[in-house]
Amino acid sequence: MPRNRKGTFSVEAAIILISFAVIASALAFVIINMGFFAAQKTKSTMETGIQEASSALELDGSILAYVEQNSSDVPKVKYIIIPVKTSVARASIDFSANNFIISVTLKDKVLVNVYNGTLSSIPDKLDGTTLDQIFTNAGTSGCGAYAVILNGDGDSVLELNEKAIIIIRLVEQVGTSFEPIGPGSYESIKIEFKSGEGATLRIIRQIMPSLPNQGFMDLG
Repeated sequence: MPRNRKGTFSVEAAIILISFAVIASALAFVIINMGFFAAQKTKSTMETGIQEASSALELDGSILAYVEQNSSDVPKVKYIIIPVKTSVARASIDFSANNFIISVTLKDKVLVNVYNGTLSSIPDKLDGTTLDQIFTNAGTSGCGAYAVILNGDGDSVLELNEKAIIIIRLVEQVGTSFEPIGPGSYESIKIEFKSGEGATLRIIRQIMPSLPNQGFMDLG
């Protein structure tokens, strides 16, 4: 005898289907959220890596050196003047003594950190006398380095559209006087600037064969 059989859609089946839908939605949300988080984390890591790989400072003009004879009548670099500014996409750089390092490598010695901090101002005209006076007034007798923010707002932070001049002195005391110990003819000098973040800015220059007995020269 033929029989008709009709299926039933019970409440239990509906609950199971709804449970499957809720669980699938929750899993989909978790997966999508994890994907967004991974993408954001990757972007942040890449940006941080790029910032650490690039220097926070860049040169903003030619490097000048002041040459003076030592007791043996040999011309040596006594002062180095370096103009710098913030790199592209860098907001500011702290030039305070505890957050900035300047290292100098000479032919026969390495000066690990000669940086002393910032100065509020410098004379409009620089020569051997005024350069010596800057370090005397600051209380630095030997090697040292100071930064001056020319068009700043009075603090020790180099910001966008501001320019800084870094003055490095390379001397040692001989008797009662201080003699230059910087590079001479055919010698090289390496200067490294390290701020709180970003890669180190390295400057390498070779001194030209003919040096004046006293005066300025352009190192490029």
